[in-house]
Amino acid sequence: MAASHNDSHYIVRVPSALKYVYMIMFFMGILLFFVFLLFKIKGNVTVTMGHLWFALIFAGIGLLIMIWATRWSIQVNESEIEVYRMFHKKTELSISNIGNVEIGKKEEIVIFDEKGKKIITVDGLSENYDYFIKSLRAYGKLK
Repeated sequence: MAASHNDSHYIVRVPSALKYVYMIMFFMGILLFFVFLLFKIKGNVTVTMGHLWFALIFAGIGLLIMIWATRWSIQVNESEIEVYRMFHKKTELSISNIGNVEIGKKEEIVIFDEKGKKIITVDGLSENYDYFIKSLRAYGKLK
């Protein structure tokens, strides 16, 4: 962990292994596409357009999840939280404005606002998850 991180200033992120797994999936999809394309150009009748579409969809899923994993984060500065998600604008709130926090069976944290609307779910394997738990406990949002 970098020296600039401490208990009150940190970023909660998706586990880096997830990003790399889907990066490999993306590159494998591209590789499959070019291998299938090469066989199709050479005249192999057993390679169909379905093979090419499969490879592109496989690569596309890997790319989308890789982008999501890169973009998704929660920045914590003292009692202020900034939540970054894929297709949403940045959400800023204070820890004191969190209404309810639940911990699920798989150690995931579900955060709700004061009106009961779900804000975000944080997986137990996320980077800096322990710091986030400490912050929520320090502000009395988690027992």
